Amino acid sequence: MTDKGKKLDINGFIKRHSEDRKQKQAKKREVTFQEYLKLLEEDPLIAQNSPSRILEMILDYGTEAVPESEKLSGAKTNYNLFSKSLYGLAKPIENVIEHLKVGARSLSTGKQILLLVGPPASGKSTFVGVLKRALERYQKRSVFMIKGCPIREEPLHLLPRSGGIREEISKKLGIKIEGDLCPVCRHNLRTNFKEQDGTVRWWEVPVETFTFSIQGTRGIGSFEPSDEKTTDVSQLVGKENIAVSSTKGPDHPEAYAIGSGELGKANRGLFEGRELIKSPEELLWVFISVAEEKEIKIQGSAFPHISVDETLVGHTNLNEYKKFTSNPANEPLHDRIYVIFFPYPLRLRDEMKIYKKLIEEEGDWQHLKKCHIAPGSLEIAALFAIMTRLKDSKVAEIDVLTKAKIYNGDTALTDICDKNDSPLDLRTVIQEGQDETDPSKSEGMYGMSSRDVLAALNNAIVKYGNGCLTPLKTIEALRDVFSHRMGYSPEDIRQYKLFLSASEGNSVIAEYEDFVKTSVTRAFLRSHKDMIKENFKKYVEQATLYRRTKSQYLSGQVSEMERDELTSELKEADERFMRSIEEHIPVDEKEADAFRAGILEAKAVIGEKNFGPETYPRLTRAVEVMLVASCQSSITLVLDADKPKSMEDKHRLNEIMDGLKEAKFCDICAKETLRKAREFFTE
Repeated sequence: MTDKGKKLDINGFIKRHSEDRKQKQAKKREVTFQEYLKLLEEDPLIAQNSPSRILEMILDYGTEAVPESEKLSGAKTNYNLFSKSLYGLAKPIENVIEHLKVGARSLSTGKQILLLVGPPASGKSTFVGVLKRALERYQKRSVFMIKGCPIREEPLHLLPRSGGIREEISKKLGIKIEGDLCPVCRHNLRTNFKEQDGTVRWWEVPVETFTFSIQGTRGIGSFEPSDEKTTDVSQLVGKENIAVSSTKGPDHPEAYAIGSGELGKANRGLFEGRELIKSPEELLWVFISVAEEKEIKIQGSAFPHISVDETLVGHTNLNEYKKFTSNPANEPLHDRIYVIFFPYPLRLRDEMKIYKKLIEEEGDWQHLKKCHIAPGSLEIAALFAIMTRLKDSKVAEIDVLTKAKIYNGDTALTDICDKNDSPLDLRTVIQEGQDETDPSKSEGMYGMSSRDVLAALNNAIVKYGNGCLTPLKTIEALRDVFSHRMGYSPEDIRQYKLFLSASEGNSVIAEYEDFVKTSVTRAFLRSHKDMIKENFKKYVEQATLYRRTKSQYLSGQVSEMERDELTSELKEADERFMRSIEEHIPVDEKEADAFRAGILEAKAVIGEKNFGPETYPRLTRAVEVMLVASCQSSITLVLDADKPKSMEDKHRLNEIMDGLKEAKFCDICAKETLRKAREFFTE
């Protein structure tokens, strides 16, 4: 949000910028190569390779263990560097980290090109962008280069290969020394540091620190192929310097500008290949050479292979990936590329975080920043998006709406059963959605992108311009968005519109109806919170007594059964009371025993102190519905706009309105919710 009325402190900005520049200049350092070796004695990691430095950078931001409730994705660790930018991608990010760990140790798998594959707007380029910006901020250790080197190469390349010096220093420092001097640095060494007797004073060569920069193309480069006719390998490895080659010959070290190619710019840091596998085959082999051999060859020059050290991260969409993998001509390249799939989020809370991030950060969301977003609007949009990314479960016989709730943790595991009514491990349901030979058919690799959903919401704000984005307007905008977006098949569009139109069962409309009823119910029951707590507590007590009684009957321990203090008669659970609540879940009589056992298991997991209406919303909702059902006629009368209202009715209506506003509804969305509630409660 903008701070209107406050004047810009231009002088303050200038001063801050100047101080920042001074601090950066003060950190710059120039030493001789001999002094550099002494620095390595103290801290060998100054000379770590690119994957190791990027890995260190990521870990330096900190990590957190994945909560037990979220480990079903298969991830064990969350990395803080990405926590505010990427959601629902814990497992792919963990896979990238594992790849970097291998590369940091210079093992074979780490010498493959890292390729991120996923549907549009799944977070691939965002992930690389986060890495690039973090590299610009990297300050944990100084990064040195040979002074004047066009590709900022590692100073250890100055060590001669003769006399076993390189091997001995490598062993003593515990550093793997790879690569040789580039033509420019070799020429400088022989020209300026060579004695008449042939001795080369490599130890006197100056080395200096540098920082990574996207705009300055220092240690960070990127490339996006166009077509085979206009894409030239020189864009990667450097162009001929005609002014030098025509006057001093093609063998001159500056005859080719080796630092002008994107791979030269990215040396010591990170190279991003956008739509990488769309590159012509000759370019792909250049990337393979960089990944495997850490070398580039400037075609047409007399230069030897030039040593580089950089992490290659490419990304592409599913269609290009499928074309690439299905082309037999590309088979030699397949085992040289390490693929990690980046799917869309499959949990509502992750999808919601994406919307909120874009609302807060992106310029085209200025309208939404000024607009009231009604409760339920983003939830409805997120639910729809998740439903388009899932498929019905055959092993559990559940639809995509139920599955979306399960993935979000809204349903207890005991409620999921297979075809034989046996409890089913949720991991089996998740695995079923991923068991596809064609990755494009795995859950999360298809469906509506977050950006298409956000485009629909943006359109709704512009179209209605009433200062409030309501759930109803959200649904209408989602129905209309397919007229303006590409890439969806007619079958997909029909299915998606069915989610937004069907009034019963597996649909967003059914969920919207439930949301309206729940919102009005909670507003109505605002003054009945104690009753909700009391009925919740009573149900748990009765379920506990029921389970204890049943287990004692089964074991024959009648003498240990609980008795009434006054009558000494055996206590029996109030099944009528329990059924009055269970029928609103709904749970039929056959399922009641398992449901009650599940309640007690949940209580044991959550803990008796914390177990209550806030921590087990499914039972709370049923208690609320039971209470409302007992006064259904009163609510209907209060909401009915055609019937005359008594003073008591008007008071209750005002109480409902106040309850909605307390739940962050504004006048516009509260009135819309009440209007729809009249329809739904009187159907």
